[in-house]
Amino acid sequence: MAFRGNRRQQRFNHGHMKYRNEHDDRGHNLNHSKNSYNDFTVYRGNDRSNRVPDGHWRGGGGGIGGNRDRRGGNFRGQRNNRPPFRDHVEGDEGRPNRQNMFKSKRKNRHYQSNANDNWNKIVIKDAGPLDKEEVMYAIRNLVEHPFTPIMYEPEGNNRVFYLEDNFAAARAIQDLNRRVSLRSGQKLTIHLNRAAPPSRAITAEQIEQIKVVMSDRYCVELKRLDLMKFHSDSNLVKADIFCPLNRIANMKIIVDVIISNIPLVEEIDFSSNRIYTLEETGRLVGTCPNIKRINFRQNKMNNIETLQKLHGLDLVDLTLEGNPLCDKFRDTETYISAVRKKFPKVLYLDGTELPKPIGFEVDDEDPSKLPKSLASYFAVPGVRDLVLKFIEQYYQIFDSDDRRPLGAAYTEDALFSLACTFPESGPGSRYTNIYVAESRNLKKLNNSDKRYQNMIRGRDNIIALLCKLPITTHDPESFTVDVPIAEATLIHITLTGVFRQLSDRIPLVRSFSRTFVVIPQGSGYCICNETLFVTTATIEQQKKSFKNPVPSSSDSGPSPSVTVPTTPASGQALTQEQEAVILKFCQASGMLPQYSRMCLEQNNWNFEKAGTLFTQLKSENKIPPDYFAVSP
Repeated sequence: MAFRGNRRQQRFNHGHMKYRNEHDDRGHNLNHSKNSYNDFTVYRGNDRSNRVPDGHWRGGGGGIGGNRDRRGGNFRGQRNNRPPFRDHVEGDEGRPNRQNMFKSKRKNRHYQSNANDNWNKIVIKDAGPLDKEEVMYAIRNLVEHPFTPIMYEPEGNNRVFYLEDNFAAARAIQDLNRRVSLRSGQKLTIHLNRAAPPSRAITAEQIEQIKVVMSDRYCVELKRLDLMKFHSDSNLVKADIFCPLNRIANMKIIVDVIISNIPLVEEIDFSSNRIYTLEETGRLVGTCPNIKRINFRQNKMNNIETLQKLHGLDLVDLTLEGNPLCDKFRDTETYISAVRKKFPKVLYLDGTELPKPIGFEVDDEDPSKLPKSLASYFAVPGVRDLVLKFIEQYYQIFDSDDRRPLGAAYTEDALFSLACTFPESGPGSRYTNIYVAESRNLKKLNNSDKRYQNMIRGRDNIIALLCKLPITTHDPESFTVDVPIAEATLIHITLTGVFRQLSDRIPLVRSFSRTFVVIPQGSGYCICNETLFVTTATIEQQKKSFKNPVPSSSDSGPSPSVTVPTTPASGQALTQEQEAVILKFCQASGMLPQYSRMCLEQNNWNFEKAGTLFTQLKSENKIPPDYFAVSP
């Protein structure tokens, strides 16, 4: 007979060898009953760690690779002459059975420790022809733990049903094996298996039954839908319908019913449904705008970002207690802040009233509190005429050929700084060198010495810089004026608008923002501090600017308008893309918008093709001078 392992390990101290299939009545009585198993002790570890003070060895190590004696015997070399553990010999039928018994008990111990998070499958053998009501009545009559059987259905000639999170009842039902007698005298054979929850598709007929259940769970007066532990609803259980809401297909059915039948619902309870995603629930946003309260207690959402699907609902009451996401916040304040980023109007979180959020929003109930939009703002209405007169006089001189008279508008020790940002290339970068050279843009100017030098100090230095800037014409219709501070000792003015540089061959529209700090001096007011910011105008600003051309101080006549006509010759309105192309062609060619549009239309709005044709015609002097904003 062949042995597995080392032959020397099979010998006793007295030199004899005992085969595994021989009878040995020494040691514990081994049988295959459950009770006898409890007397069997397994030790783990190596043989050196199992030595006891009297010099004897403990039972064989039960760890991986250790030699075990199923009868509590010792290793070879033991002093009590008990036989050593021997490897499995082919033909031995006892050891595999006892191994399976150990695995079964170890499995049951682990199963019980995690019972609250598992499903149990009860199998009733050969129960196909038996009446369901009689079987369930007989079992319930002998089980003291309440339980809800889910999906009583055939499985071959057997009948099975499922229990959720109820291991105590499942074990009690298993203990009834061969102890339950029916009226016919037949005893039920019952087995307990660990199983996943049942997975069954919902039929069209079952959807109609689900609608009835949802109708029963909807309170018309409160506009409240109760879906708590929906799959365990008694009416669904009786109809053998299993509809867990943590499955996306089932949640889609529920959401479709809500949208179609109760779009005015205000409160929904989704608690205890093991929901982990809101993929389908997000469809309630926009379709059910009156939802104010949602309960997600005891579900499986792991991340606060899961709630992003519901962003847009004006929730005032939200419950998330019992979801794993709640344990990911270090404190309550962080938790509240994260929720309010998704739902700013939440006043109750997990049943606790929250302090009203601090913000700039206005209550919807009182829209009259929302201030009216104003083109310009004056903190003191009486200062309006004074400021507008000051601006009018200032720009009459600023847009002239000689800016030196502006010296009277500044105090002797006034401060001035200029900042700008322009494209690095293209038409928008033309004639910007003077602005860039004097710019004190703190985001781009890192040299502290240069920052200091570009802060202009004193009236004479300010006027010298203003005279270096290109000659301009401003559009008064684009001006907006804000005066947030108007005191007897100081007036703060912020002015924004657009202008063009007359020195440009193709005068581009640029945007500016100017801040004056004005103080009383003599019989009037003078500027003691000024900042000027210049950049390229947006397309919207270009479209609205210079609707009414303003004459320049030089007698060169009115400056041409650069607004884009919104209706082409065909009578159809231009798209935004077409308007943008026209403006781009104006900047590149120097032609007026109406002629730029004409050139583009004749070339099917192909910018490159229109540019090639323009270059050719211009080189041949076939384009009239009046097609250009400024004669070439």
